[in-house]
Amino acid sequence: MAGACVNRPHRDAGVALRPSRFLRGAMLGFAGVASASVFQCVFAHTEHAGHAAVACAVTLAALGLASYRWMRAQPSAISLSSGGVTVWNRTGAMRHTRIAGCAQWSGKLLALTLLDARGRRETLVVAADSIDADTFRQLSVEARRAAASHL
Repeated sequence: MAGACVNRPHRDAGVALRPSRFLRGAMLGFAGVASASVFQCVFAHTEHAGHAAVACAVTLAALGLASYRWMRAQPSAISLSSGGVTVWNRTGAMRHTRIAGCAQWSGKLLALTLLDARGRRETLVVAADSIDADTFRQLSVEARRAAASHL
């Protein structure tokens, strides 16, 4: 996550974000379906299983690498602050952002649109299994309030 590095967080300053099993499973499922689709398409055009297998493997490797890089770029901790959220990355750099929008799917997934000090938009996806239930609920309520104020 790009942004201004302010300082290192105190261990009790934010809630640690755990890797989400839900998001990992969704990414694995997507990569599997996409690579199988590539295999079917290439095989239908070339009728050569070797070429289709290579295309399938390349697709799977590319999607796997992109998923890995995306997971590594996710914040390691998050906390609610006045008017937005504070996020910490893996190196401990802290950023304050405002919530400009949100989407919530059931009680499982929350997608936040964040604005930094320069006005750049960024999407943060928070799965319910990555934080405790109370924090997820508070984050959902604050995100809806903040998003409504931007309408």
